[in-house]
Amino acid sequence: MKKEDRLSIISLLLEVSSNNSSDRTRRQDSMPPNIMYNTLLNNPRLKEYWTDLTELGLLEYDITTDTFKTTEKGLSFLEVFSELDQRAREEQQEEKKKKKNDNHCISKA
Repeated sequence: MKKEDRLSIISLLLEVSSNNSSDRTRRQDSMPPNIMYNTLLNNPRLKEYWTDLTELGLLEYDITTDTFKTTEKGLSFLEVFSELDQRAREEQQEEKKKKKNDNHCISKA
């Protein structure tokens, strides 16, 4: 699996788990079966991610509500990842525009 894919999955897990609130629908979204469905990961792979993220202090499990919750450290990671991801997307768009303009100039010549 590519590093970018792994980071995207981690980001998605943290994002889904950060939606814990008193709102029942949001709380249900962060329950294990719903997370598995939303991330399209099978149970063993999802457990690996949960274990890794919990050991890193990015995620915690609340046994009373049977939900995962993103920690402050996880929210910080999510914020930085989102910012970097946005910058990377903007750079890709700029590269596409540049290539399109370069190709357009070459075809006119």
